[in-house]
Amino acid sequence: MQDVSQQPRLLTAADLITILQLPEPKVRWLIDTRQIHRVLLCGEERFDAREIEALIRTYRQISERKQTHVN
Repeated sequence: MQDVSQQPRLLTAADLITILQLPEPKVRWLIDTRQIHRVLLCGEERFDAREIEALIRTYRQISERKQTHVN
């Protein structure tokens, strides 16, 4: 994953789908359950790239812990 400083700070929902490599309903679920917070800017939905990167790090850490416990 690219360093956040090299990408736009505010992302669209389409950007999230691409970055997270998840189908739209799963991305919407993350938004609806407030795991990803939306920002309304001029009536358009945007998402903070730093928050997305933190979410990815958290999910990776959880995944690593699960793998450790399974082995």
